[in-house]
Amino acid sequence: MIVGISLIGIATAIACGDNGPSALSNGQTLPPGTGGNGDGGTGPSPTGSLPTDGGTSPGTDGGANMDAAIARDLSTDRMKFFGASRCSAAGLLLCEDFESGTLDKTTWTVQGMAPTIDGMQSARGAKALHISVPGNGASYIKETKTFPAPNNTYWGRAFVYFNQLPKPDVDAGFTYAHWTFAAGVGTGVKGEIRLSGQLQAAGNIFGVGTDSTPAEAGTGDWTTSDNDPAGAPVPVPTKSWLCIEWLHNGQTNQTRFFWDATEHTSLHTTAMKHGGNQANPYLMPNFTEAWIGWQEYQTTTEPFELWVDEIGIDSARIGCVL
Repeated sequence: MIVGISLIGIATAIACGDNGPSALSNGQTLPPGTGGNGDGGTGPSPTGSLPTDGGTSPGTDGGANMDAAIARDLSTDRMKFFGASRCSAAGLLLCEDFESGTLDKTTWTVQGMAPTIDGMQSARGAKALHISVPGNGASYIKETKTFPAPNNTYWGRAFVYFNQLPKPDVDAGFTYAHWTFAAGVGTGVKGEIRLSGQLQAAGNIFGVGTDSTPAEAGTGDWTTSDNDPAGAPVPVPTKSWLCIEWLHNGQTNQTRFFWDATEHTSLHTTAMKHGGNQANPYLMPNFTEAWIGWQEYQTTTEPFELWVDEIGIDSARIGCVL
C-alpha cells in the first residue's frame, strides 16, 4: 500500500469531440456519438470531459473544481492495464496493491465479513483482495486517509473480478437483487453515493445511485441503470478483470462512471439529472470515507464472490494504465 501526494500542473480546459468507437470490456464497441439516455446520442457531454481514445491529455473532473491537471495515459487498450503492480510509482494520494499479503489496518477498516488476500486471482502483481459472501450482507474495506478531499471531490479507480454475481432462483423466489461494490460516505446528506448493480431481465447491469433518506434531504433511495450503448447496455461480465473509475464531485454535485477507461454517460448524474424525485436535487455529502467491496440487500442464501485489486484514490482522474 502506498500513500503519496499527487503531482500538480497547470489547469487545462479540454473540449472533447467524437473520437470514434471505444472498446468495451467484452470486445464490443461503443458507437460514435452514443449517448446514455436512450436518446441515440444526446447524453450529457460535461465541460472538461476526458478523451477515452488512448491519448495522454491532462485530466479534469467534468466540473469546475480542479485547479490542476495531470497528464496521464487514459488508453482504452486493455493490453496496457495488467502486469506488475504500479503503486510504488503511481504518485496517487492512495494506492493499494495488496502485495504485502496482509491488510494495512492503519489505512483500512473492515466492515461486515472479513475479506482475505490471496493469489487465486490478480489484475496486477501476485495478490488481490478476495471477498466471498454466502448470502446477503456486507464485506468491504473502507478508508478515511484521503479525506477531507480537496474541493470535496475525489476520483477512484479499482480493478474488479466478479466470479459469481446474483442470478435468478425462481424456486427460491429470488428474481431481483440490488448490490453495491463501492461507495462514498460523508456528512450533511444522509446515505451512500453508490457504484452498484441490479439483477434485471437482461442480467446484472451496472448502476449509480444513493440511499439518501429522508428524500427532502436529497433524492431518496434510487439507482440509475447503465444504458450504454443506448438501448443495449452490456451486462456485467463474470470471470474477467474490469477496470472501473468513478468521480464523486461534491462541489458541483456530479458523479461519473468509466468502464475500461470508457465513460458511460448514462451514469453521469448532476444535481438535477438523476434517477430520483426530480423535485429534490441530488446532493453530495461532505465526503469522509470511501469503501470498496460488496453489499447485497435482498434476503438470499445465494453465494457471491469477487476479487478487487490495485485500488487508487486521487484528486484527478487516474485511468487504467497508471
